[in-house]
Amino acid sequence: MYSAILFILILWEVRGSDDFITKYDKYNSVCKRMGYQDKRCEEREIIAFHARLSTHQKDLKDKEVVVFADVTLNTGNAYNATTGKFTASVRGHYSFTWTIATQSGAWFSTQLVINGKPISYNHVNGKAHGANHETGSSFAILKMEKNDVVSIIMYQTGEIAYGLWSSFSGFKL
Repeated sequence: MYSAILFILILWEVRGSDDFITKYDKYNSVCKRMGYQDKRCEEREIIAFHARLSTHQKDLKDKEVVVFADVTLNTGNAYNATTGKFTASVRGHYSFTWTIATQSGAWFSTQLVINGKPISYNHVNGKAHGANHETGSSFAILKMEKNDVVSIIMYQTGEIAYGLWSSFSGFKL
C-alpha cells in the first residue's frame, strides 16, 4: 500500500515526459532499496529436463535407482544422466512426471522419492490384460529446497521396463 501511495505522489508531481522518467527511476530505486523487485523485469532461470531409458531395464532390486540415461532436454543441468538423480539448484516448487512401459506378462513398480522419502508410486501390470503391453504414469508437485534430490527408484522388484518408451521429466514452476 505504501508503494502505491508513493507512486501516486511521484506521478502527481510529473510535469513532462523527461520529468516522469526521472521520477519513475527514483521511485524504482526507492522500491529496490526497500527490498521490492519487479520480477517481470528479471529473466527467470529455466530449469527443465526430459530423459528416457536408453535400454530395457530388467530385474532391478528394491530401492535401486532407475536411471533414465537418454537425455533429450536438460536446461539448467539439474538432472544427472549417470546417477538418474535430479538436484534442485534453487529453492522452489517443481513438477515431475514419469511413465513406465512394460511388456505383456511382466510388471514394474516404481516410486518417486525426495531425499530418499517416498512421495508417489507407479505400478504397471502387464500380467493383467493378456497380450497387451502396458504403461503407467504418475505425477507430483514438490516444494524443494536448494540441493534436495529427486529420483525414481524401484518399489520392491520389477521384471522389465521398456527403453525409449519409459521416461522421466520435471521442471521448476
